[in-house]
Amino acid sequence: MTQNRADSLIAADVVQLLGTHGQASQVLAQVTDGHVVLRGDVPSAEVAADIRARIQALIGVRGVDSRLQVDSGSRAFGEPGQAVRDNPDGDSAVLAAEAELRPRR
Repeated sequence: MTQNRADSLIAADVVQLLGTHGQASQVLAQVTDGHVVLRGDVPSAEVAADIRARIQALIGVRGVDSRLQVDSGSRAFGEPGQAVRDNPDGDSAVLAAEAELRPRR
């Protein structure tokens, strides 16, 4: 039987777990009514399964919806030998926002 716990306490445990995992730096989590939704990129299916299992084992977690995607880094960094892009998704709004943050000379 799953123990009832506040979402904020579950979220704190999830953040700590992800922060100490080593291969979960690109993973975001959302907790609602004890259900955890995971989004982001991981290097392998094994890592995704490990993260999911560890989070499912946390006290108060009622379920885990893993929307993790396996990516060796090519999506963010390009294929080996290709140039690195600042904006892999091609969203010009991101570029505009970054431009506004740059100091004026």
